[in-house]
Amino acid sequence: MNSDQRMSRHQFLRQSTTAASAAVAVCISNNKRAAAQHAEVDRSVIVRSASLVRQADILFDSKAYTAFPHVVRLDGDELLMAFRQAPVQERIRHTHPRSVITIIRSYDLGETWDIENAGQFAAGGGQEFAPVYLGDGVVGGLLAMHEVVPVRERQRAAIPHTHKNEYPFRNVGGFWCWSENSGLTWPLHQNILFAPKLQTCATAVKLTAGTLLAPCYGSLAEGLSGISSNVVYRSDDNGRTWSAPFMMAQGATTTRDYYEPVVLELEDGHLLGMHRIGQCTEGRNGLFWQNESFDGGKTWTDPFETNITSGACPRLLHLSDGRILLTYGRRYEPYGLYARLSSDGGKNWSETSWLLRAAPNRDQGYSSSVEIAPGRIFTACYAQNLDGVTGITGTFWGLPSE
Repeated sequence: MNSDQRMSRHQFLRQSTTAASAAVAVCISNNKRAAAQHAEVDRSVIVRSASLVRQADILFDSKAYTAFPHVVRLDGDELLMAFRQAPVQERIRHTHPRSVITIIRSYDLGETWDIENAGQFAAGGGQEFAPVYLGDGVVGGLLAMHEVVPVRERQRAAIPHTHKNEYPFRNVGGFWCWSENSGLTWPLHQNILFAPKLQTCATAVKLTAGTLLAPCYGSLAEGLSGISSNVVYRSDDNGRTWSAPFMMAQGATTTRDYYEPVVLELEDGHLLGMHRIGQCTEGRNGLFWQNESFDGGKTWTDPFETNITSGACPRLLHLSDGRILLTYGRRYEPYGLYARLSSDGGKNWSETSWLLRAAPNRDQGYSSSVEIAPGRIFTACYAQNLDGVTGITGTFWGLPSE
């Protein structure tokens, strides 16, 4: 595959925020860390291999581009995993008329997966689906959805073909979907469009107080030249109705744009947010930013830059020992799936980047983890195998003591 033919997910995310503009945001920091952000990014990394690592190739189909997995634990030893699949073509595309969400499950904590009886939904433009288990057999989830048509049908469908490496597509928005039978079926009448023209990426979070939070990203108003901001929506009735968006991190042409937020509750009403950012003219792209909320997501502190290089999205998990686990794909050499740990609620992250699985290139980086036993983690991701087929990987590994 020629590098000129490849379209990174970052490029696609920027383009999908608005079909009206292909402008790139100018990122010139004007906050109190401005001086530091004019310096060159230090992308050096202290790498150690995680312990007790065991690798699994969960699903590799040479005819499908399979990516963006999310895994959640149901009752007992049952895991549910959702990911996007679309036909393989000469270049990587993030749109396709046959793009679907595939759902598989494991009954033995990820040792084996029932792929033969996989389910599917969101036909015609399912981009990503992040499930969350709400108990009593109820599984909810955030769905990123597009309308996609063949190129020759763009005029009849009234969908512009703005991005030539993609099919003609329109960003429908973020949906809340739910199943009342452990994710076995997903009835169409149990889908609610709550974030029109925005996108979802991470899973929803159910707070101690019972409120659901749904992180989203995208262009919030016309005339913003495609600048993306991160927001959260709130629901107090398990997703049947949703609030207006609350701003997490606002993008601007004079600062930066934000994508793919993840939210984690540290304690009652106290939240940690982490963000992927867009391109910066100073070359400080690829770093995670983070901030906090102390009122359940209604207001947020100013986001600040971390020293963690990724180029993909962050994923957070609260561990049974009280620490926070961050997993991410590194799209800069050395490529791979990595983990960092925090013992103080995300104020500081371990200097060591724990290598969970090496990757051959940057076509990887969307991870999801469950703690299957105290100190024992299963992390799903996507990556290419030695044959160049993109598929779903699984890594079993042990938490370090430090």
